[in-house]
Amino acid sequence: MKRHVVMLVLVLAGFGSAHAQVQWWPTEVSATSGIWVAEGDMREVVESPSFGAYAGWMTRATNGWAAFFGGVEHGGFVGMHRIGSSLYGWQPQLGWTLRTGQTRLVGWSFSTGLAYNNRIYDLESPNPDLIAVGSHLNGLIRLGITVANDSPISLGLGILHTSNGGLRRPNKGINTPHAKLIVRMVETPRRRVYMDGAEPRQWRSAVGLGIGGRDHGAYGGHIYGVQELFAQSTYVFSPRYGLTGQAALVHHGAIRADDNTDAPSDSIATNPLQRMQPGLSAGWSWLFGRVRLDMLKGGVFIHPTPGFIKGYNKAQVFLSVHSDLDLFVSLRFTDWRADYVSAGVALRWGSSERECSSCPNGGY
Repeated sequence: MKRHVVMLVLVLAGFGSAHAQVQWWPTEVSATSGIWVAEGDMREVVESPSFGAYAGWMTRATNGWAAFFGGVEHGGFVGMHRIGSSLYGWQPQLGWTLRTGQTRLVGWSFSTGLAYNNRIYDLESPNPDLIAVGSHLNGLIRLGITVANDSPISLGLGILHTSNGGLRRPNKGINTPHAKLIVRMVETPRRRVYMDGAEPRQWRSAVGLGIGGRDHGAYGGHIYGVQELFAQSTYVFSPRYGLTGQAALVHHGAIRADDNTDAPSDSIATNPLQRMQPGLSAGWSWLFGRVRLDMLKGGVFIHPTPGFIKGYNKAQVFLSVHSDLDLFVSLRFTDWRADYVSAGVALRWGSSERECSSCPNGGY
């Protein structure tokens, strides 16, 4: 009898030790509910509120650049989302989340990632009820606020947007205001942040090259390449914020497409110079150490994209992979209609985060 008890204790101890080393166990789970705010011709396909469930693997820090945001929490997530329509079904999602204000009652929340739609608009058997989504794989952006951050249970309020950035149309996108109940299953691991905030009253500049594309046709069709070269400078107001100006030269392949056939035209923009779009833009930047988010507004001087005005908005996300090298993804759009999406690399110079003399470094 004693032998069996000893063996049981050893097995349980071994299981507990193994369980403590399991890294794949999520730090939190969450449930969401909201409503798909569909456009007029799409409202009939919305049958019920949306809902979903997610698992997240988060870490937390309060030092370094995280100190300027009241502490941050960030990490990956996976989940399933039903947008409120049996016609579209379930939407698997995965991505990365950043939350600020972890030492306060209310903070900001930002998520980006990928979403997969099984049912999409099919050119061979067109269904007008499926014009919200034109491709299986779509980008995901979620922006909102969180309440009661530093507690086992917290509440998130925000809006979720999924679309393909104009790579394949129809691309109305899916916009879902929602609420999220977050349950932390274990204490969120705390880690040091070694990349500190940018030095105030300094300039940071970069030159970038991006490659992307967009769909010219209203429903499917050809995807035309887009190449962009830009130079930008940011004046750092504080380790959190900056003012950014950008000069860009874009070669827009969709300009040579015929509006009637959606095919490359022998008479439209046959000279590559006719497809060039020089432009200027300026806007606000949020600095998150190794990650930064730019929101710019500007316009092109000549050769505007067919169907678009000269003015545009631009969103950019940069990830530092080296002290002088960033990877980035950008989206250019007007009136919430995507013009093109691109990705590339940027070389930067100026004061780096690691050189910040006024940034806090101690603690977690």
